[in-house]
Amino acid sequence: MQDVEKTEIRREPNAKRRRRRNRKRPLYSLFVAALVAGVGVSLSMTVFFNIQTIEITGESPQYTIEQISEASGVHTGDNMMRLNRDDVEQNILSRMPFVERIEVKKEFPDVLVIEVTPSRCAFNVTDDSGTLQVSASGKILINGPEADETLPVIIGFEASEREPGKKLVSADEQKKEIFDTLSALITKGLDVPITEIDMTDKYDLRIEFDDRIWFSLGNWSELEYKVQLAETALAELAEDKVGYLTMIGDHQCSYRDKDAVERQTTAPFVTTATDENGMVITQTDENGNYITTETQTMAVTQ
Repeated sequence: MQDVEKTEIRREPNAKRRRRRNRKRPLYSLFVAALVAGVGVSLSMTVFFNIQTIEITGESPQYTIEQISEASGVHTGDNMMRLNRDDVEQNILSRMPFVERIEVKKEFPDVLVIEVTPSRCAFNVTDDSGTLQVSASGKILINGPEADETLPVIIGFEASEREPGKKLVSADEQKKEIFDTLSALITKGLDVPITEIDMTDKYDLRIEFDDRIWFSLGNWSELEYKVQLAETALAELAEDKVGYLTMIGDHQCSYRDKDAVERQTTAPFVTTATDENGMVITQTDENGNYITTETQTMAVTQ
């Protein structure tokens, strides 16, 4: 018999198949990475990063730490990743009038820090319904019949919101803008303190400085500039001066001393009495001579 020689046949890998496999490899890698990330997120939202400690920092004279923690709506065991900071802030601010600002910090893996900034009364907003004591930002803190004598008084604001914890709102939007501008100036600090603001007529605003100088500044335009101009004028007056400061044009102020204003009078003038038909009423004296009935009036200018 003839010997048969066996030959091993090797086939080269199909080039197209190899290229296809290479193209799919990145997709497999992405799928695995996504799967791992998904598992990680799922665990972080359920098992990991659960709150173990809630820290309350800052000042809170009107409230205890326990009250603030309860108002936050957060409890130990809640998940840090699922916690919405804005919700926590609003929970506290809406329930606690004397809290001005809240900052929530997540300190991983399991500590939640709530930093509290207290509200402080800055103004009395007074009208026929009583007095609202409000913060510099306009948050209503107290609604009551009495004002705090240590705070500046605002009249003519037309408050349309009176609930403590809510923001101050005026029936006239421009008056809220006036409040915001003046509050910002007062918060920064003025050389002469403002003790009263009369915005009854927004086209004829009046501000009292230091319980002694009334400043008539016209309408609300360029409000910050007008107050700064008044400060410049007040710096030139003695600290015991009492009187009235008035805007003259756009860049000048005029000062009148209170005593001088109260003494200022016009000359007496005479009016002649007439009847209902406009005829002069006459009388006769004891000798039969005609006399005219006259009255004398003194006008006082303030």
